[in-house]
Parts: sequence; structure tokens; C-alpha cells
Amino acid sequence: MRIRTLLYYIITGFIIGTITLVLVQYITSNNVKELISSNENLLQEYKVSNELVRLQKDLLLLDNKTKTAVITGDSTQIKDFKLGIIKVREDLDNLKKTDGEIASLKYMQELDALINQKIVFSHQMVDSFYRAGRPASENILATDHGLKLSETITNLTHKIDTSGRIALAQKIKYVDKSGQRVLDWNYYIILLVLFLFTAVFLIIVNRMKKQAELINQLNTSEKKLKEAAQIKENFLANMSHEIRTPLNAILGYTHLLQRKNLDKETMLHVCTVHKSGETLLSIVNDILDLSKIESGMMRIEMAPFNIRAVIHAVTAMFHHKIEEKNLELFISIATDIPETLSGDATRLTQILVNLLGNAVKFTSKGSISLDIYKKTESSEAILIGFRISDTGIGIETEKLETIFERFRQAEDSTTRKYGGTGLGLSIVRDLVYLQHGNIDVESSSGKGTKVSFSISYRKPAGQNKNTISENNVILPNFKPDLKILIVEDNEINQGLMSRFLQEWNMHYSIAGNGKKAIELIENEYFDLVFMDIQMPEMDGYSAAHHIRQKLELDIPIVAMTANAMAGEREKCMALGMNDYLSKPVRESALIDMINRYSDSIFSIRSFKKEKSDLENDFLVINLHYMKEISKGDRDYEKLVTEQFITLLPKELSALSEAFTNQDNENLKRIGHNMKTSISIMGLDNLLSENLDIIESENPDKETLATSVTNVIRIGNEAILEANQFYLTL
Repeated sequence: MRIRTLLYYIITGFIIGTITLVLVQYITSNNVKELISSNENLLQEYKVSNELVRLQKDLLLLDNKTKTAVITGDSTQIKDFKLGIIKVREDLDNLKKTDGEIASLKYMQELDALINQKIVFSHQMVDSFYRAGRPASENILATDHGLKLSETITNLTHKIDTSGRIALAQKIKYVDKSGQRVLDWNYYIILLVLFLFTAVFLIIVNRMKKQAELINQLNTSEKKLKEAAQIKENFLANMSHEIRTPLNAILGYTHLLQRKNLDKETMLHVCTVHKSGETLLSIVNDILDLSKIESGMMRIEMAPFNIRAVIHAVTAMFHHKIEEKNLELFISIATDIPETLSGDATRLTQILVNLLGNAVKFTSKGSISLDIYKKTESSEAILIGFRISDTGIGIETEKLETIFERFRQAEDSTTRKYGGTGLGLSIVRDLVYLQHGNIDVESSSGKGTKVSFSISYRKPAGQNKNTISENNVILPNFKPDLKILIVEDNEINQGLMSRFLQEWNMHYSIAGNGKKAIELIENEYFDLVFMDIQMPEMDGYSAAHHIRQKLELDIPIVAMTANAMAGEREKCMALGMNDYLSKPVRESALIDMINRYSDSIFSIRSFKKEKSDLENDFLVINLHYMKEISKGDRDYEKLVTEQFITLLPKELSALSEAFTNQDNENLKRIGHNMKTSISIMGLDNLLSENLDIIESENPDKETLATSVTNVIRIGNEAILEANQFYLTL
């Protein structure tokens, strides 16, 4: 029984019970009133009967006193005679005062007349005694008139008494019936109360029984839900591993193939395969993001970032599509927003990419606006508001409540026409909520959509400003004797890792599982171990635990797994591993990991410009390399400078277009080629790290956007300075 139904039953029972009790009380009250009235009438009948008896007694006394007064002639008896008359009149008056509804009262007038006659007759006797003497009064007494009056009065009082007794009997019978009715209604009330108590008791017992059953069902459901969640997590972990493992090979080998001199058709096929792999990886990542959000393991990082660089990078991604659809993009960033904030730039980028992507997708004409403004500010934090508005197809008002649900779009036709899985907005909402923000959407069909959200960011303790005059640059300088152990059961991934390490002229060994890895480590020395997790015979967890506990070695171990589920990194760290590398393995990430755990693999140098001559008079370009090659040949310097001024703008434009179109293959190719173009002007120190990121496998969106922005900005500044230098030649 549902709570609402039970509530209806309780309210209905209460109303019925209340009405019944009121009705019973009303009937009982009437019966009690009738009983009281009957009792009063009964008392009145008793009073009439008593008054009749008293009247008869006083009449008899009056007769006796009259006769005594006449016979004896004693004056004192005359006085008693008068008192007797007064007493009879009082009795008659009291009898008249009884309730007129009594049946015997119909004889009262006749009785009154007879008693008055009796009194008059008695006065005649006494008066004749005083006027004519005793004989006269005896003559009146000898007549039968007085006797007849007495008999008549006696008969009449008897009638009155008889009628009173009949009425009294009826009243007694009626009183008995009224009392019985009251008693019956008391029984009914008791039965009703017992019924209601029994019903309430049964309802409560039944409710408690059902509640106990529901609790058992909930416990069972909770247990099954936990089991299902565990099965789901295991499935996603296995799915992640099984999909990412071949994806690692696909993306890795296609990346290597892109470096080869392939014919145009083959290169197109390779790029298509690589792009399809990246698309599939993006879908897998979306699903894993949902899983992390559901399990509460989605991490929100707190790190300084340049919000304007993020906005620029995100909008640059859609530049080409906006131009292609002939749309206008308006960007407004409030001037009172700090340059650097502390928060999760990656999640902000993910949110903006989804929302701007939808705006571009669903807008065929008109404009798109992105407004960033400050809502509130404290000494430690600032609440930033974001508003994305478009003039697209809009959303029906009744659909707004479900627009953030997973796998839901405004219309089924939307999916067919525009594509998409319906996960984007759900992830956006969850990411905003995870950062303790709010999100709201306003729209109507055919009038565009406005999505607003706000996130609070911390203010960094100090503003880190990047300067061009001084940079810390990481340059490759591999140790020739470095030896690495690759523990991987998948032959394709073994081949991919081997290819990377061969290109870098590094020494390495391969073990197919944890057991073989332990055997190699027991017999050989290794500087670094890359350990896969899911392997036959002995997995990576057990192997790492054995190396730490049994062999007692502190060799750096980097987990290398396609399982991207939440908590995987912590589990690896807890079992003695030093770090975590997610598959597909990116070349730049692999280099960074080797650099992190191997001594003197990379040397770090600080470059400071010295303005001692012409070649160091510029802030961006460095002419030292050109001067070294030209050896004073100004024609050569003019030629290469002209080539730089002509070539670099085209490459920067192509780089921006590839980034906007998310053409990662072309982006990497351009980044790789630019390394040669910029070297003549000494830009390696400024751009090599950014170009490495652009050329790397699957860099995160924020880092990639920042790198592209830096390359374009520094490149444009270099072109201006190159033009200035060209004028001096």
C-alpha cells in the first residue's frame, strides 16, 4: 500500500468515524432528554396522586369538623372548621398548579366546582346553626345533599387517580423504552469503538508487516544494486582495458605511420583510421566520465590557469565551423576578472566545448555569444558567471526539464538530423555541480537558447606571469646506458613500446607477464620498469608487491594500464608502484615519465637574453643561430628571413584551422614541420615545448589549447620582429 493511499484511508476513516460518533451522540442525547422529560412527568403524576390523597383527607376532616361544630355548638370547633376550609382550598390550588399535559387534569374544573359546592354547603350548615339554632342545622345535615356531594367528589377523585395511574403506567413504560434505547446506543457506541480500534490495530499491524517486507525487499534490492554496481564497475574496467589496449596500438602505429613518406591515398587512409580511433577513444572517455561521476570518484583539480587563454583556446576550436556556417561569434570577458585563477581548467574547457559545440551545431544562421562576468567576490574566491547564447532552433519549454537527462535530446529528430549521444549536457551539469556551481537554461522553440552557469574559483596567492625574456626549457639528452623493462602481455603494445624506445636509441627488455619480469629483475639491473596491470600468470599488482616485499628493491615502477576507472591510480600507489601511465600511451607522456624517474635524462637550462649586439636586440627572435650559419653573409640572412616571413604566417594559419577543426593529424604534422621553420630565427627555446605538446599523442584539451595559443602569439610577434630585422639588411 502506498503512503498516499494509506493517507486517504486514514482520512476517510477519520471522517466516517467522526460523523458516526456525532450521529450517535445526537441520538443518545435525544434519548436522554426524552428519559429526563419522562422522569419529570412521572414525578408530576406522583405529585398529583399525593395531592388528591391530601385533598380527600382534608375534605373528610372538613366534614367531621362541620358535624362536630353543629352537634356540639362549641365555638372553638367553628374556628377549626374555618381552618379546614382554608386547607381544602390550598390543596385544590396545589392540584391546579400541576402540569396541564397530565391526562387527569381534564377533571380539574369539575372537581373545583364540586369542592366549592361542598364548601358552600358546609358554610350553610354553620351559618344556620348561628341564625336558627341547632335544629335548623341538623335539618340541613339530615338531607342527603352533603352526602351526595361527598360521594361525587370521591368518585371524581377516583377517576382522576385512575387516569393518573394509567398515564403513570404509560410514562413508566415509555421511560423504560427510553432507558433501553440509551442502553442500546451505548452498546452500539462500544461496538463502534471496538470496531474502529480493531480496524486501526489491523491497519497498523498490516502496515508494519508490509513495512517489514518492504525493508527486506529494500535490503535485498540494495544488495543486488551493490552487486550490480560492482559488476558494472568490473565490466567498465574490463571494457576500458579491452578497448584501450587495441586503441593504444591503433593510435600508436598510425602515429608512427604518419611520420613515414607515404603516398597521398595511403596517408589519407592512415589519417582516417587515426581520427576514427580518437573518436572512439573520446566516446570511451565520456562513458568513463559518467562512471566516475556516478561513483563519486571524479576529481576536481585545483591548479592556477589563465582563464582568458582557456576562453581563447575553446573559441579557436570552433572558428572554422563558425566561418563555414557564416555565423558571428561575440566574446565578452569582464575586465574585473583576474588573469589567473585557481581551479580545474580541464573541466571548464570540457563544459565550454560541450556548450559552444551545441550552440554551433544547432545554429544555422545568426550569432553566438559567450559572456564571462564576475558575480560575487571575496578575499579568497571569485564567483565567475558564464553565459552562452545563440539564435538557433531553440528548445520547447516543456522539454527543458529533461534536457539535462542522459541520452535525452529535445526531439528524436534532433538526434537523426544533428547526431550526438545525448551525454554532453548531462556531463556538463554533473561537472558544474561537482564544482559546487549552478546551471540554468532558458529557451523557446525557434528563438534560440541561453545557457548560464557559475563556478567559484580561488584567487592564487601570486600571479605567475610568463615572460619571454626568461624561460626554463627542457631539452632532450638521453643517457646512453639507460635500461628499461617493459612488462606487457599484448604483442602489439610490445611492438609499439619497442618502436618508441628504438627511435630514442634506448636499451630495453620485454617480459610477457609479472612472473617473467621478476625473473629478469632477479638476474639483471634495470633503471625503470613500465608495468602492465592485467596479465596472465601474474598480474602487475602481484609483481609490484613481490618486487617491493620479496626482492626489497626500490626500482621505479610505473603502472601502464588501459583501465581508466576511478581509484585505479590509488590502488597502484598502495601496492608499491611509483606512478601511473594511462593507455593509449602518448609519446610525450612516455618521455615525461622516463625523465621523471631517470637521472640526468634531460638537462634543464635557463636562457637569459643579453642585449650586447644587434642579434640580441629583439625580445622574441634570437639571431645567434642564423649569424653562426651565415658567417656574415647578409644575402643569405635576407633570403632566409624573407622565407621565414613568407612561410610562418601560412603555417600559423594552417595550425589555427587544424585546431579549430579538431584535425589532430594535420595539427601534429604542422607542429612537426614548424620545428624546422622556427629554428632559423632561434625560436626553439620558446616554442619547442609547445610544439612537442602539439605533436604528442592525445594531449589534454587545456594543455593543447594553451600550446596552440602560445605558438600563434609568439609566432606573430616573431614575424613583426623579423620584418624589423629584414629592413636592416
